[in-house]
Amino acid sequence: MSNSIAIKLVHIFCLLVAMTIVLMLPAKKEIWYDETVSMMCSKGISADEPERMAAKTTVTADELEQLNTAGNVFHATVTDNANSFLYNIGLHWYTNAFGTTLDDYVAFSKICALCALLAFYALCTLFFGYSFFTPLAVILLAIDIDFVGMSHEIRAYMMGMFFVSAAGIHFFRFIKEAKPINLFFTALCSVGAVLSHFLSVYVVVTFCIGMLWVHKGKLFKPGNILAVVVPILLVGWFFLEAYPGLRIMSMQNAHIQEREQAGGFSAWVVITGTLKFVALNFKSVFPAFMGKAPVFIVSALAVLVLYIAALRSAADAAIRRNLHLLFWLGVSSSIFLALLCFRSGHYTALYYRYHSFSVPFATLFTVYAVFVILQGSAGRVVKAGVLLAVLGPCCLLFVSSVRHATAVQKYNHIAIAQEIQRTNATQLEAPTWKDVLLVHTVMPVGYKIDYVRTENAPYFTLHSGSGVQQVPVLVNNR
Repeated sequence: MSNSIAIKLVHIFCLLVAMTIVLMLPAKKEIWYDETVSMMCSKGISADEPERMAAKTTVTADELEQLNTAGNVFHATVTDNANSFLYNIGLHWYTNAFGTTLDDYVAFSKICALCALLAFYALCTLFFGYSFFTPLAVILLAIDIDFVGMSHEIRAYMMGMFFVSAAGIHFFRFIKEAKPINLFFTALCSVGAVLSHFLSVYVVVTFCIGMLWVHKGKLFKPGNILAVVVPILLVGWFFLEAYPGLRIMSMQNAHIQEREQAGGFSAWVVITGTLKFVALNFKSVFPAFMGKAPVFIVSALAVLVLYIAALRSAADAAIRRNLHLLFWLGVSSSIFLALLCFRSGHYTALYYRYHSFSVPFATLFTVYAVFVILQGSAGRVVKAGVLLAVLGPCCLLFVSSVRHATAVQKYNHIAIAQEIQRTNATQLEAPTWKDVLLVHTVMPVGYKIDYVRTENAPYFTLHSGSGVQQVPVLVNNR
């Protein structure tokens, strides 16, 4: 078997392993509050819908199904805070076509995750071609705890990660050759990322800074200016239409700030928390095992040492430029979110999922830095040590995160929808209209049932031909 065939087989095998991880984990899925928001928005059910239904005591499934339109999805998204529109509308079309079970909702995120993996694979080939380093990078992304965690969430993070990875492909093509078509697709995919999730903006801003740094003289040529007109008009139109939702987001942030500031604020907490995520995103994952400030600092310094060592080993200016760009794309979330914490005076931005959009670039930087060092004059012991330091802890963390599930408060609404169908129930009594609306999002289209609001009751009550059944609204579960 020739060497090229062997490498291709390794690529295929590693891609299949990565896809299997996405498809198989977690073994058991529960939902949490933000996911219910995505589900309801995708069915055109806005946050203020329970208020509009307040005067009613009974509603039919047919009446609620009338809300399930693309226009209402946009309205529901804006009423929430205008974020994640592309994800919500995609989830709307997907579940209308394939079904509304929990598996159907999760499948859409998993499809986005598979697309993100493939886009990341294509991005890696720009740096490594079809060497062994491309599948290594793909596996490191697939076992990243942020990637694994978000690949099954009914939220927009995986869609955003797909768009930033796709934008990254065209960004680096533009860096190599400043053609308008490369800039157009960079801008278009960047718009897709922002309309999937607003926080992806830190990657987009870094794209802009990178293009200004490398191609300042060419960036403002007529062809390149024309290339960004359509993407700018698209994002401008959306934000003009979604302005009420942006005001809602501002008010939500003000309430969070007021609540969080009551507990005090420490710059040291922000600094050490930021260093922790720098370390984790760049695969120096020791802070995940030992959550102490000295470990955060040493691990972040290890990332810096890797950066400097790779720059010293770089054979030419193009490699050094790539290292700079990948590093700053990877660290962009940490800088942006730390500044957000300082500006707001609270720690809400110090949350791992908010770093999702820089994770592909941080992962690629780590593998690229190792690649550059191994191509240099370092001894075999040093080269083996570098590989072991990257691969060993990442694999340990992945195994640990799979084995230890986090305790969550389980929403019983999905089980209620399944029980309704199993017993052919014709009426459901629920304590609030919000409970009714959430149950409705996982009911099959066309199922005939009457929903009744029984205020402040701790139970769902199902009426079917076999009698009356009561089920708690919430249960604690692992």
